[in-house]
Amino acid sequence: MTPPAPEAAKAADKRFNESFLAGQERKLLQAIAPRLPQWTTPNQLTGFGVFGAFVVMLGYIFSRWDMNWLWLSNFGLLLHWFGDSLDGTLARLRRIERPRYGFYLDQVIDTIGSLMISLGIGFCPAARMDLSLLVMGVFFMLSIQVYVRNIVDREFHMAVSGLGPTEMRLGILGMNIGILLFGRKLIPGLPFDVSWLDIVMGLTAAGLLVLLIVEMREHLKRLAAEEAGGRGPQQEA
Repeated sequence: MTPPAPEAAKAADKRFNESFLAGQERKLLQAIAPRLPQWTTPNQLTGFGVFGAFVVMLGYIFSRWDMNWLWLSNFGLLLHWFGDSLDGTLARLRRIERPRYGFYLDQVIDTIGSLMISLGIGFCPAARMDLSLLVMGVFFMLSIQVYVRNIVDREFHMAVSGLGPTEMRLGILGMNIGILLFGRKLIPGLPFDVSWLDIVMGLTAAGLLVLLIVEMREHLKRLAAEEAGGRGPQQEA
């Protein structure tokens, strides 16, 4: 059987961004992209996003000596958003899209950026490395669900239940500001040391896991119904 041509694959795949901030973010990106210098390329922006993640990690590491370095992490989140969000917009604006190449590069690079940010949070004296890596692990599980759905449905959904990369960055930004305001304030009355940040990170991991289970059940139910409807009387699963 002859594999489908790249053009057919492009036509079959649909891209959706249903995050809470998608509309406002799209307008902002479309306003910025035409103003970028002509020598700027999508690949350069992708690399710039990785550099932003590295700046985030540096800010967290330096916060071991002074919490004010968290402002560097906040600045790095802005750089990370700029590069990670604008690369595809610029490629589409200039009509130089490479859908398969771009998709592969973006997803692989995003795992590197997520690892650097998660490790950085763990290095911050107000946070715990084990909880930071737990959140990253569950986040990656949810990402795998998105990629598998892309294979099964030929649809790429950038957000899950309204939560996309931009919302996650804003959540980390809010966490950093909370650390600057309250430090590692412990919850009183407990027989062991637990800070407010430990609670937030634990609830975040639990919330993402619940979201994964709900999404998985919904998609399995839908796929089972679709395939049962198309099955002949002699067909078996």
